[in-house]
Amino acid sequence: MKSNSSPTKQSENQEETAEEEMEKEFSAWQSKIGIDASTIEASLSPTERYGLRFREVINPFYSMFYYSEQQRMGEATSMEEEWNVEEIEQEKAEEERRAMEDGDLLVTHPKPEMLPRQRQLYIRERARLRAEKLRRKLTGGNWSTKIDGTSNQPFWYNSDTGESIWDKPKVLVEAEADEFAHQKQWNAVPLKPLVHIMGFLLSYPDRMACAPVCRNWCAGANHFSFVRHVLPIEMNPLAMDDSKLDHNHYRSISDALDASLPGDTIELGDGHYWLNDPYLFVNIPLRIIGDENDPSHVVVELSGTIVWKGQGGWMEGVTLRRPRISSNAKALKHTLQIQNGGQFDMFNCVLNNEGSSASVALVSNANSKGKWKKVEIKGGGQQGGGILVEDNGTIEMIKCRIVSNHGDGVTCCDTTFVTLRDCEIEDNAGVGISLMDSSHACIERTRVVRNNGGVMVKRKNCVCDPCIDNVCDLTLAKGQEVVPGFRFVDGVEYFDQYENDADDNQMLES
Repeated sequence: MKSNSSPTKQSENQEETAEEEMEKEFSAWQSKIGIDASTIEASLSPTERYGLRFREVINPFYSMFYYSEQQRMGEATSMEEEWNVEEIEQEKAEEERRAMEDGDLLVTHPKPEMLPRQRQLYIRERARLRAEKLRRKLTGGNWSTKIDGTSNQPFWYNSDTGESIWDKPKVLVEAEADEFAHQKQWNAVPLKPLVHIMGFLLSYPDRMACAPVCRNWCAGANHFSFVRHVLPIEMNPLAMDDSKLDHNHYRSISDALDASLPGDTIELGDGHYWLNDPYLFVNIPLRIIGDENDPSHVVVELSGTIVWKGQGGWMEGVTLRRPRISSNAKALKHTLQIQNGGQFDMFNCVLNNEGSSASVALVSNANSKGKWKKVEIKGGGQQGGGILVEDNGTIEMIKCRIVSNHGDGVTCCDTTFVTLRDCEIEDNAGVGISLMDSSHACIERTRVVRNNGGVMVKRKNCVCDPCIDNVCDLTLAKGQEVVPGFRFVDGVEYFDQYENDADDNQMLES
């Protein structure tokens, strides 16, 4: 039986035959041309010459043997070179000079009797270098300007630390401010020492008296470091750790009030705050700041009443309301009570007493007064309604809304004075405005509509200044007279717009 060769063995035989034929062809070509390289290159075609040049010049191939041989030849050549003693000595002298200028300690071989003196010299030199470095740090002498090679812009470089910054170093800015202060005296005291000095003063009246001196003193008196910050309950885990409470940060409004001095500012961040005390007394002038754009972001849940007795006060961007868990329709609690000559102004706030049978706000006693702008009063109980002003109290309301109260909108009694400008008194269960017991009212451009008890009740001996451009609906109490200065229109279809927002900035500045 005849055996056939495998395909692999046949292909190998074919390759060997092709290599032998190429060797014969190359030997014949070499014997014809010769072994000279230039002659061989001249006999090649342009494509073959380009391929040879690409392999030799553009992308040559070097084997590991070539690299190792080159390294060995380089080492042998370097060992055969002679040492230049003079050049080495010059480099040594230059290195010693640089070391002496930099203050580095050099290794020497002094005599034993010279060691104490050398040690004292070393200690003195080290102290001098440290003092010089500290002087440069305090005066800014280690900073210099250089030009960035990429952007071609100047930058500041610290020669001691190697730090590079674009902005002018703080130490140089403070040095310039100090020099300017020496020229301009007290009006140009730098902000940092000025804030430190004013930290020893009371906010009111001391710091407040310093603020009008100049612009610099005003910035120091109103510096943010004097503001007391209260953390909302949403940040309760952070507030429980004393190590994470920064300066002038408090867990609750009560803690901030206990630490406050007359004229201080308490800032409430976005979130909820709980006041569980039956009464929270404020006996000093204070400012309470929330979110000036949207009071719904800062909500204070009241279980009791805020009693304001301070001779000055301001609240902005805060919502006061009753939590549902403590709402009790039988509880006779006001949300806010101004008494005993207290003064409390508000801007862009919401007072909601839903859940209590008392009025939302009470202003009572002589010299108790307030100026409120863009304040919403709602949720008042049957015993008082929205706002109750009594016993010589005074209240001025501008662009306020007194809505959805279970009693009267505004009630004045016992020789009080109330001013309503550009306000809205709507959807109250009682009368819109009630004047009793020799009260005095001034009503201008106010909208009084959809009140179940009518527009206004004016008792005997009460004074109502000539009303100007007010609006009311057709719902009147039985036997009630038409109030001069009110226009009767359909409360559903009538919409009144006022363009008096220029007063907002004036009130904020005051």
